[in-house]
Amino acid sequence: MNRTTHTKACCSWKNVCFVLLLFFTATTVFAQKFTAQVSKNKLAVGEVFQLTFTINSSGSNFKAPNFSDFDLFSGPNQSTSMQIINGSMSQSLSLTYILAPKKEGKFTIGPASIVVNGNKLESNSIPIEVKGTQPNQAGGSTSPQTQTNTSGQYASGKTDDDLFVRTFVSKKSCYLGEQIVVTQKVYSRLNLRGFQNYKMPVFNGFWSQNEDNKNKQIALQTENMDGIQYYVAEFTKSYLFPQRAGQLTIEPMEVDCIVRQRSSRQPTNIFEQMMGGGYEDVLIKAKSKGITIDVKPLPEAGKPENFSGAVGSFNMKAEISKEKVKANESINLKLSISGKGNLKLTDAPKISFPDGFETFDPKLSENYSEGGSLSGTKTYDFLLIPRRAGEFTIKDLGFSYFDPEKKTYIDVPAAEFHISVSPDPNGESSATVMSPSKTAVEEKENDIRYIKTGELRLKPKGDLFFSSWKHYSLCGLSLVAFAGFLVMRKNFEKRNSNIVAVKERKAAKLARKQLATAEKYKAQNNKDGFYQEVSIALNRYLSDKLNIPVSELSKENIQAQLQKRQVSNDTIGKLNDTLSDCEVARYAPSAVSADIHTVYNNTIQLIENIEDEAKA
Repeated sequence: MNRTTHTKACCSWKNVCFVLLLFFTATTVFAQKFTAQVSKNKLAVGEVFQLTFTINSSGSNFKAPNFSDFDLFSGPNQSTSMQIINGSMSQSLSLTYILAPKKEGKFTIGPASIVVNGNKLESNSIPIEVKGTQPNQAGGSTSPQTQTNTSGQYASGKTDDDLFVRTFVSKKSCYLGEQIVVTQKVYSRLNLRGFQNYKMPVFNGFWSQNEDNKNKQIALQTENMDGIQYYVAEFTKSYLFPQRAGQLTIEPMEVDCIVRQRSSRQPTNIFEQMMGGGYEDVLIKAKSKGITIDVKPLPEAGKPENFSGAVGSFNMKAEISKEKVKANESINLKLSISGKGNLKLTDAPKISFPDGFETFDPKLSENYSEGGSLSGTKTYDFLLIPRRAGEFTIKDLGFSYFDPEKKTYIDVPAAEFHISVSPDPNGESSATVMSPSKTAVEEKENDIRYIKTGELRLKPKGDLFFSSWKHYSLCGLSLVAFAGFLVMRKNFEKRNSNIVAVKERKAAKLARKQLATAEKYKAQNNKDGFYQEVSIALNRYLSDKLNIPVSELSKENIQAQLQKRQVSNDTIGKLNDTLSDCEVARYAPSAVSADIHTVYNNTIQLIENIEDEAKA
């Protein structure tokens, strides 16, 4: 190797090293994170807590915040940690203080600062709320040795700050039909092992769809809330669409959390003695708070005539299979509506097709996805058959919806389609030559008849049906039958003029027809479909029977109306149990232990009991 080649090689290695140095330097700068957290932020006067500052790099010139409102027992106590994951090494530095508040009130621990690679970083601020004094406090501060902060203490204490459920909604004020995303999260500082006995909230006044989580395992994430580190489990996510205006309440969610904690019993073997005692699983009930949603009605100003209730953000695409056809040939018109919002609840667009076109109900296909919000595509396939030749135009295919973000109605127009229909070559029937026969001879003015053969039966002159007693009797019976028909029609119209009474009278029949679908799912042992059909059948039955819209059905309304109709409390209790089982089965099928055959028979018997006991 000559000197020139050696010089080039050295330069190349220097460039590579320089690039690597820049890469690691940039990675270090952008990955720096300086945070602060406390063991608890709701305290009593003199109660000891732990404040920790953590940085995932090495630093210098650390400056602590002002602790004038607190007694400082210890700190800063420094500790470092290092871990290697998949060949990548990371390290962190922690500075810990042991403090206690001096007086009641609301305080803020300000940010600390540290210098890393010439850059000054600041931690987050932490609010502290101090109320009352500790029971064992006698005028002075408690020593830190009596308040050691361990995980066992939190598990045995079971305070609301250690384990709770929070309900998050995407918005608390919305328009009628606007999508709301509701997320239930469990926050824990304990050794959380699992969940059981869920009680999902009842979304009265909403159309709801729960996110599909059958194959989804609940994973714990970490989240810093008000300076406290929690393990967080996203329990469920639901998509709601309000069906009436006004104040609607999302009821609380309840769940039993399984927590592992140190057992209070004495160790039973040498291993438990070496580990400092045994552990046990305990149940802690957690319950969220109800949330009120303010639902505003859709504005009447500017509402299009073709508005079908769509609320959200949508697009529409229209296409036709062919524009030149022969008469009696079929055409397919497809309208695809896609976007985010209450697409599932919208009706098919109303289209005025040209005269001479035979149309059929559209074939519907749907495809939805869940990713933070409910969106999808709804396609209507219309089958059209032009019955005569000519030039036709299909127009007014526009689609309108209400955009809650822009607070206005938006009209989505579609192109017009011009259809050219040529005559059907097989439309006119060809002449057919028939051989003379008895049925082919045309009778003209009764002067040509075929000669009757066989036995001749003669009647006496004047023996006619007309003007006979049979004739008059038949006329009288016809008049009586006509009068009876008028009376029956009047009674029928009277009975069916009251729509509420008709729905109430036919409620049980329609419910049994709906339960026929549930019976098919029962034969297939499909619990999801079975409980959904039973729930739909009961809700429609109660809506028709009690004259309550489905959107306003609640246990309180149902119970009040049934008691008013003198239905027994035993029947009402069985109805509430069946509705609760159906609701739970939609979200947690494994939590329902009842046999679906028994549930099916009990549902039929329940409807019969209500029919027998209910009095108008």
